Amino acid sequence: MNVTLKLPDDLVREARHRAVNQSQSLSAWMASLVRRELAATSPTMEERKSLIEALHLPDAPDWFYEKDIPLPDRKQTKHREFSFEPDDE
Repeated sequence: MNVTLKLPDDLVREARHRAVNQSQSLSAWMASLVRRELAATSPTMEERKSLIEALHLPDAPDWFYEKDIPLPDRKQTKHREFSFEPDDE
């Protein structure tokens, strides 16, 4: 896949030199950097946080942090009556 990046000239020059020193193209060298970084920082499934865990809210009640938050059934929710006509007051 082709990707366009905007990088400072001096950074690209240095990266190109390092790639040549390792007998690689700039693309191959950059791909190896990205692979290495992703492998080093990729959390396992057990380490991944849920959205609720990631957005810890200290004042939230205990039930907020339960995995299975009960949500109301939308079909049972009563809909408000509304009209586009002005209210009669």
